[in-house]
Amino acid sequence: MFKGKLGKHFPRVLVTVLIFSLFVTGYSSLASTSSNTESSTEQSDLSPNGVKTLSPDGAIQPTGTWNLGTYAGDFIHVAGMRGIDPKTNALVANEKDRIRQAFLNMELIAESEGASLKDATRLVVYVTDMFRYRPMVNEIQEELWGKGPYPPRTIVEVDRLNQDDIVEVEGTFYAPEKKRLKRVKGSTLSPNGVKTLSPEGAIQPTGTWNLGTRAGDTVSVAGMRGIDPETNALVKGEKERIRQAFLNMKQIAESEGASLNDATRIVVYVTDMFRYRPLVNEVQEELWGDGPYPPRTIVEVDRLNQDDIFEVEGTFYAPLKDRKHPDEPNVETLSPEGAIQPTGTWNLGTRAGDSIYVAGMRGIDPETNALVKNEKDRIRQAFLNMKLIAESEGASLQDATRIVVYVTDMFRYRPLVNEIQQELWGDGPYPPRTIVEVDRLNQDDIFEVEGTFHAPQKGSNK
Repeated sequence: MFKGKLGKHFPRVLVTVLIFSLFVTGYSSLASTSSNTESSTEQSDLSPNGVKTLSPDGAIQPTGTWNLGTYAGDFIHVAGMRGIDPKTNALVANEKDRIRQAFLNMELIAESEGASLKDATRLVVYVTDMFRYRPMVNEIQEELWGKGPYPPRTIVEVDRLNQDDIVEVEGTFYAPEKKRLKRVKGSTLSPNGVKTLSPEGAIQPTGTWNLGTRAGDTVSVAGMRGIDPETNALVKGEKERIRQAFLNMKQIAESEGASLNDATRIVVYVTDMFRYRPLVNEVQEELWGDGPYPPRTIVEVDRLNQDDIFEVEGTFYAPLKDRKHPDEPNVETLSPEGAIQPTGTWNLGTRAGDSIYVAGMRGIDPETNALVKNEKDRIRQAFLNMKLIAESEGASLQDATRIVVYVTDMFRYRPLVNEIQQELWGDGPYPPRTIVEVDRLNQDDIFEVEGTFHAPQKGSNK
């Protein structure tokens, strides 16, 4: 059949072809397996509801049961960042340089998903000495943000940070997959369309911060204190000052079409829990009426700016799109079966669009509504209480986009928190976390955790 050289060497050629064919098949299979493995690895960074865990090249390394950041539903949430040098994973020595490094660490994570510092929608800065470090924070923000606009900021003095550090900053950024610049009207827009809010008749910022932002459907309001907008001075009476702080927050929210009932979460900082918490409850009853009240976290801190007594930070939901049922409330209040019972002017959680906000949860047994006795068990119960509310709206612990942990003893309770998170989250991924030591929690408790989760609504393309 075959003549000449090909016929003579046909058996050897056939064997060579067969070997080469087997090699190609094997290599293709291996490549396919490798590709599938890589695809699996990429997918493993996503939670069941599509929360992406962030760990960009050149960033610092987490030192516990937390990750650097998440991306979910157009928002980037960055864990509390401190002045750690990513090359050495050690704290920068000089104080001002350390503060700068904390902001740079935050910036790196935001930029990894297409956001700049000017796309920040809110910042919370924790310092261990207000008088010493607030001026430095202002200087660094001027250096990094230039002439602004600056994001809404809350700055509080706490007892202790991890490693006895001096400053920690937590940030939220806006990086929409589909930019909606045409829908957002305003003279000041960030590269990604964050609108800076400065409504007529509002108070005037006193540093490197602005009153609020609109990013998509979310309105974020800076920590508000009881400053009279007519005089820009603190109101004198304690209850009147607390009321004015809420009214200042209300004015900014209303400038973007949100009411107090559209608050998805508020965080209240007081300098005396026993003295001011009852006043906060009274003022909220006055302003919210019969409710529903928003999820609330209330903590006692060492100091506020101007040695003030009270500060409130809020997040609101004000959809830009025309809704199918405009008469229905924007925000759904959550009260799942089997959950604990609120003990004041607050509710357990809210759903607003694709986000779930859970109030500060403590280790209360839902069957008795009393605190669990054992410390580790109490911390576990607080996380379980948060988990129950998230799960009622289709989110798991892996769908947490951020958590903030408040403890009354960093050295005693941070290791227990890590143990409980390992138990509940397994191998992770863990959410971005900020952990701070505060003076006091309600009922002289030891631990409180506040969380935000991502759970797309039916029909959502997120």
